Amino acid sequence: MQVKLHLVKGNPQGKQVEVPQGTLTIGRAEDSDLIIASTRVSRHHCEILNEANRIIIRDKGSGNGTLVNGDKVQERVLAPGDEVQVGPLTFCVEIDGNRERPAAAAPPARAAAPPAARPAAPAKPAPAKAAPAARPAAAAPRPQPKPAARPGPAPPPAKRGSPADILASLERMAGPPKKPVGKPPAGQPPKPPAGQQKKGGDVLQISDEDLLDSDK
Repeated sequence: MQVKLHLVKGNPQGKQVEVPQGTLTIGRAEDSDLIIASTRVSRHHCEILNEANRIIIRDKGSGNGTLVNGDKVQERVLAPGDEVQVGPLTFCVEIDGNRERPAAAAPPARAAAPPAARPAAPAKPAPAKAAPAARPAAAAPRPQPKPAARPGPAPPPAKRGSPADILASLERMAGPPKKPVGKPPAGQPPKPPAGQQKKGGDVLQISDEDLLDSDK
């Protein structure tokens, strides 16, 4: 690989230094391949390795350190356009005629987070089944009016007894046959007229005419 160091900061500016195959030593000592006479540079400051497929810079324990693109390194693989700072001097690295630093690769896009799951819609409550309408209570049967009791057959009219039967009944009630009616003896009160009740007696005195008249 053809490697060159272009001086971009320091004197003489624009100076080019070729890095041969193998190793290029840099320091203040006289046995260095690239001598930098500055108190800010160590005697054996650093070295650049030109290998078959890569370029490596390695610090050798310098006091002020070796910087690549502003970062202090112990060992780093160089790429076209890298800036190497040793003491007060800054060099730009050219590899195979290329001094342009490759564009920084865009950081890998973060995988888009899956959209947050929408909260499940609350389950709709099942519609309550309407209770079957209560059947109207059967109307109580209206009490049927009881038929009026039919009057019983009228008792047969009492049979009228013959005058002879009536007289016989009266005789049984009256007791022994009556004495002939005459004038009461002297000193006795007269008998009450027929049809009048005897006061204080237990039997009614009724004449035949009165019985017959009462049946009319």
